[in-house]
Amino acid sequence: MSISITVNETKDIATITIVGSFDFSLFNEFRAAYSDLERCYKTYVVDMSMVEYLDSAALGMLLSMRNGIEEESNIQLTGANAFIKNILMISRFDKRFDIQ
Repeated sequence: MSISITVNETKDIATITIVGSFDFSLFNEFRAAYSDLERCYKTYVVDMSMVEYLDSAALGMLLSMRNGIEEESNIQLTGANAFIKNILMISRFDKRFDIQ
C-alpha cells in the first residue's frame, strides 16, 4: 500500500502518508484518503518524507484536495526532500499550502 491514513481526533488532524512515487497511479487512492473520512478535520498533513518522485499529476491531485475539503482546513505538506520542495515552490504551492 502506497498511502496510509492516520487520524488524531484529539488534535483534529488527519495525516496522509505517501510512500514511493506520487503520480497518477495513486489518483483514486489519494482522493479516497481524504474524501472517504467520516468528517472534516482542521488540519490535513500530507507526509511526503518517503516520496521519491512527484509528477504533474500529483500536483493536480494536491490542488483537487485543496478544492475538495473545507476552505477553513489547513493542509500541511511535510517532509519533502529538497528536490520535491523546490518543485512545490516553483509551482507556487506555498500560496495555497503550508509547506514544511
